Amino acid sequence: MESTASIEHFQGELQAWKQQLSAFKQEIRHFENQLENLAAKNLPKEVLAQVEHFQNMFICHKEVIDNLRHDIPDSRHKLESIFNGHQREPLDKLAKHALQERMDMFRRVYEEVREEFHQFEAEWM
Repeated sequence: MESTASIEHFQGELQAWKQQLSAFKQEIRHFENQLENLAAKNLPKEVLAQVEHFQNMFICHKEVIDNLRHDIPDSRHKLESIFNGHQREPLDKLAKHALQERMDMFRRVYEEVREEFHQFEAEWM
């Protein structure tokens, strides 16, 4: 049986993930607005193709954010079930680790896309 401190620590970590995902989604909305403004300009086809590429990337990233957000347990009861092994659903300690890995992977991929977008932005905006 895990300690209350472990549950509270994980609950705090999950809350931080939720906040980070919300911040990413808000940043993506900002990037999408910038792309809309850029797309309205008379640009070469290859630049418009890059605009479309980023629009598609941002749509995919928002879907991943929504999926991650959905998979993060909200209630204290669910967390206690995970830690105490009373969970009937497949979210156990291994799933907790898998969720951590998914968050880490999303952060890495998102950072790469963000960097790529900032390079594009510096060149065309």
